[in-house]
This record gives sequence, structure tokens and C-alpha cells, in this order.
Amino acid sequence: MEISYQNIWIKNNQKMEKDELSPDFIEQGISLYEVLRVIDGVPLFLEQHLERLKNSARLTNLVLPLNDKEIGQRLQDLARSNQVENGNIKFVINYPEPGLSADFYAYFVEHDYPTKEVYQKGVKTVLVHVERPNPNAKVDRADYRNTVDEAKRRTGSYEALLVDREGNVSEGGRSNLFMVKGDVVYTAPADKVLKGITRQMVLTACQNQGYQVVEKEISLEEMLNMDAIFISSTAPKVLPVSQVDDKIINSGSNKIIQGIMAGYDAIIDDYIKIHK
Repeated sequence: MEISYQNIWIKNNQKMEKDELSPDFIEQGISLYEVLRVIDGVPLFLEQHLERLKNSARLTNLVLPLNDKEIGQRLQDLARSNQVENGNIKFVINYPEPGLSADFYAYFVEHDYPTKEVYQKGVKTVLVHVERPNPNAKVDRADYRNTVDEAKRRTGSYEALLVDREGNVSEGGRSNLFMVKGDVVYTAPADKVLKGITRQMVLTACQNQGYQVVEKEISLEEMLNMDAIFISSTAPKVLPVSQVDDKIINSGSNKIIQGIMAGYDAIIDDYIKIHK
């Protein structure tokens, strides 16, 4: 269900009132979407989000109705119109039916930024045996989303970790997944997961700090024997995992994860200084 958490949202090139957003528009036809974080009025990593949107369009054989500059201008207009300096924006290209023109939607969505205590302790996760359809494309799928959300709701978990048909753990329902063993960081191969923007920046942070990263398929058994686990996505950035189902994992105190968190925050600070 789609909700605008600010008074103004945008459809195509028009400013709309909050209550005019149809809650189920995203489920009509095909919807490509991105969610980005705004800090100090700067849409973080906008260029990377736009590149991923174009890649999603290529993978689904769809034509985008707007170019990068037009989308960027509308997102800036959305933030200015609502006078919002910090928050999460979702923008969607919706193709309602074959042959009809695509519509552009942009609106602020609810966000849940972890507290300092949560970053220190980590979060609970639940295992779900499901695979993301077309993992490299960010396409809204109600059936997949409902399965993930129901597992999280039922167990009181922050995130669901996806187990594929071969018993490998690839990513989170709305996040990328990383594991630490010794001084090595592990994550699934890029072609097996949604190529998260935060994931890209985490890999850069690892490189900047000299951490070795290995991309390989990790079985559930292997994951549960790692020293530490963390997830990454737009809202929580880099977030330690304290529990997988009933397995307790003390990730919050892991020095590698702490270093990656600091390195990622430094990348954000540099981006904001350049684009402010």
C-alpha cells in the first residue's frame, strides 16, 4: 500500500495533494522503482540510483519516459515543495497497460532509521525460503513483498534473509547481505542479488579500509558459522545482525563491521560536501 508521508507528491510534472495518491497504483501493470535517502537536502547517490533504474528498464524491455536530468529536477522539486531536508523518497515508473504511456510518481515514504543502541546491538532476522524474481531488476512484485513482510511481522524481525532453492543465503528481502569470517568479508555474487546502491558503497568502504572482500555463494550452514553478519540498505545504511531465527550472533562488537560503518559514513559525508 503506497502512502505519501508528506503533503505534496508528484505525478508526471504535477504537484498532487497527499490524499490523491492511489494506494495500489504500483500493483497495476509493471512498476520500476527506486528508494533513495535525502540527507541535508541532498539526494544520496542519485547518479547510481538512476543507472540502476535504467538497468531495470533494460532487463524488462521497457522504455523510460524521462531522462536523468528530468528525474533529478522533479526529485529536487519534491524536496523543496515539502521543505524536507532528511527523509526517504520513492520514485516509480508505472506502466499500467501495454500501449499506454508510463507515469512518473515521486513521494516521501515512511522511514525507520535505527537508533545508536540498535547499531551497537544489531537486529533480529528471519529466514525465508523464497527467491527474488529477476534479482538484478528492481521491479515491484506484490506476492514477493507480501511473503517477506508476513515473515517479518510474524516473528518480530527487522529483516528477512532469503534462502534459495539450493540452500544458499543470498540477500535480505529489502537489503544486501554481508558476512565476516576472520578479517575477510563475504557476500553473494553480483549476478545473484539486487545490486544495491548501499552495497556498492560498502564495497568501496571495504576497499578504502583495506578489507578483503570475497564474492561467492554462501550456504545457510556456512552463514550460521560466520563470526558476524550485517545488512545494508538505504535507510539503515550498515546494520549488524544480532540474531538469525534462533541463532544468536554477536555482530555489533565486530571490529571489521565497525570499520565498515565508519567508512560508509565517511563516503556519505564526502558526497554531501560535493553536492550540497
